[in-house]
Formats: sequence, structure tokens, C-alpha cells
Amino acid sequence: MKALIIILLVAIPLGYAYYNKPLLAAHQEKIYLTATGADAITDEEIYSQPQWDGLEFRDWLIVTATQDKQKQSLVSWGFVGYLKVVDPDWALKAFELKTQDAEGGK
Repeated sequence: MKALIIILLVAIPLGYAYYNKPLLAAHQEKIYLTATGADAITDEEIYSQPQWDGLEFRDWLIVTATQDKQKQSLVSWGFVGYLKVVDPDWALKAFELKTQDAEGGK
């Protein structure tokens, strides 16, 4: 009986984490919003842009990540409902966006 309880205490959180891991669309949204500084994506066509082809999605059971295909560097990672953008400059370069500091100087 103790073994069953221990197995359940391990399996239930792993199952929850597996089914609630962030998928590629969540990574794309977070990367783009971090780069632009916007509150929400208003145009759904942003997900079909060819610039996203330079981003590779990695899925490790309960953790997901994206990396730049050319530099092999980590762009973002996520666990359950948490997403962290490690390289906010990737979207600025890929979409040829201007930084907010440069816009303020004009």
C-alpha cells in the first residue's frame, strides 16, 4: 500500500506537468511579445511568418525549449505554465524590429 501511495505521489505531478507544458505557439507568443513590448498579439498571421523557421522546438517530457538553428543557442524554455525568454534579441534580429530605446531616441 505504501508503494502505491509513493507511485501516485510521483506519477500525478509528472502527469500534470506533462499535459500542461508550454507548446510551440506559447513560446512564439512570449518571444514576440518580449521583443515588441506589446501586451497581446493582435494579428494571428505572426505565427506563420517564415522567420520562425530559424527556431527549433525541443520537447523533453515536462520541459520545452526553443533554440536558434544557426547558432545552436537557447532562445526560450518553459515548464508547466512558466516561460522564460533567455535571448530577447533573437526576435529583434529575426523580424528586423527596432529596440524600444532606439524608438525613444527619435
